[in-house]
Amino acid sequence: MLLIPLEKDATTIASRFRKADMFVFIDTQTGIVFQENHFKTDKSKLFFENFKHYDVDTLYVKELGYNTYLKLHALGVQVSIIPKDVLLYTHIDPTQLTPINHENAKIFCTLGHHEKEHS
Repeated sequence: MLLIPLEKDATTIASRFRKADMFVFIDTQTGIVFQENHFKTDKSKLFFENFKHYDVDTLYVKELGYNTYLKLHALGVQVSIIPKDVLLYTHIDPTQLTPINHENAKIFCTLGHHEKEHS
């Protein structure tokens, strides 16, 4: 299942993952589900537990913190960064995304208070 954070209008990609107003869950077999982000001010584990319920294995996001990346990676979620100029989730081209892994995570996952490495 693919997860994308959205703004309140349910079409614009949210600039922040954890503080998104809502999420769209996309599955090619079961369709699309929109869900309000009830955890956007909550730092509990429930935020991530919610994604297990939907079997999320892929996240497309504009920005992400390194610690959040680590939590998602531990859950087996593949993270990819959406280019800044893409505004609507329906305009995402998967070939234009930057996949995140342990080698580049500290470069692309710059939100939060982790110790950043500069190249």
